[in-house]
This record gives sequence, C-alpha cells and structure tokens, in this order.
Amino acid sequence: MTVKELQKLKRQELLQLLLTQSKEVAGLKKELEAKDKEMIGLVESNERLGARVREKDDLNDRLRGRLEDKNIRIMNLEAELEAWKSDRRDELDKMDSIADAALKLNSVFETVQQAADQYLYNIRQRYEEESQRSAGRRS
Repeated sequence: MTVKELQKLKRQELLQLLLTQSKEVAGLKKELEAKDKEMIGLVESNERLGARVREKDDLNDRLRGRLEDKNIRIMNLEAELEAWKSDRRDELDKMDSIADAALKLNSVFETVQQAADQYLYNIRQRYEEESQRSAGRRS
C-alpha cells in the first residue's frame, strides 16, 4: 500500500491492518524459531558427522599405512622366494651335473670292471694252461 491509501483508511481499518500484520509477524517469528532450532540440530548433526568422518579418515590412514607395510613385506617375501627358487635351480643344475658325472663314472667303472674281469680271466686261463702243461710233464 502507498502512503495515500493508508491515509484514506479509517482508524478501525488501520487497527485491523496492524492486527493482521502483528499476527503475521508472530507467525513468522514462530517459524523463524522453528527454523533456528532445526538449523541448530543440523549444525550439531553436521559436527557429529564431521567428527565421524575425521575418525574414519584416521582409520583409513592407519589402514593405508598397514597396507603399505604389508605390500613391502609381500615384495620382500617375493624377492626371498625368487632367490630361493634361483638357489634351488642352481642346486638342481649341479645335481644334474653330478648325476651326469656319476653316470660317466659308472660307465668308467663298468669298463674298468670288465677290463679287470678280462685280466683275471686271462690269468686263470694261463694258470690252467700252465697247470695242464706241468701235469703233462709229470706224467
């Protein structure tokens, strides 16, 4: 309303207008108080949630640290495992070499044994021949 319209109003109309506005102001104050309470509740809730988020962040940081420690340990264990495998491969290679050498030696020993057997056979044959000659001369 403009000032001219207000000046034309009667006293009773002005009072009625003031009463209506007073009721509106009272209603708005109640609404404002309710919104203030709601805002306080939301702020408190937000603070609680913020605290929980910080707790979770701290927990995440600790877990991240533990995970990094575990990853380092896994890497060290994998390196140890690879070294162990390499050592075992070297040992197996040596074992193969030793086995090959043993087979070769076994072959050499077989040859030597055959030669010894042949030598003994030849000596026995000569001995028997000489024994037969000696027996033939004595008879």
